[in-house]
Amino acid sequence: MKKTILFAAAALALAACGKKEQPAAETSAQPVTAQAAVLPAGSYQKKQTYFKLPGASGGEIDLASYAGKPLMLMFFTEGCPFCRKAGPELERLYNSYSKKGMNFVGICIQDDKDAPLGFAKDLGITFPLAYGGRAVYKAYKAQGVPYIYLLDRDHKIVNVWEGYDESYAPEMVKGIEGLLGKK
Repeated sequence: MKKTILFAAAALALAACGKKEQPAAETSAQPVTAQAAVLPAGSYQKKQTYFKLPGASGGEIDLASYAGKPLMLMFFTEGCPFCRKAGPELERLYNSYSKKGMNFVGICIQDDKDAPLGFAKDLGITFPLAYGGRAVYKAYKAQGVPYIYLLDRDHKIVNVWEGYDESYAPEMVKGIEGLLGKK
């Protein structure tokens, strides 16, 4: 009986972490904001995908600072086993494509700054990480973690990967290379 209960609890935890549901339909044209940003007029046109969050290493991660640049974005939690598989794959892509103009950001939906720092330390992640991203996660209509988004140079969503599986890698590479080929 105890083994059955433990097995059921473990199965539920894994399912909640990496469930693969389709994102909800597009929302209104209001930008996603975790914190309002004051930007000079005309410098960045906020889109639905806009966010500004505290950076795990200090400072802030503001989508406006990536204006005109493509971005791969991953929502995660520190202890999620599927996130712990996706993180190193995104790090590999970061190492391969960041010098070519592709940008990567991880958004931890936990409020504790130590969560993304522990994630980075455990997995050797060097791309920028933010925390306190639950409002942004909800605005992006993510359903489970990890949820990985590919944004074009105008920060429109061009692809979404729900959960993580190694089979996603070729499609991610194709998407990144497609965006980098468009100037």
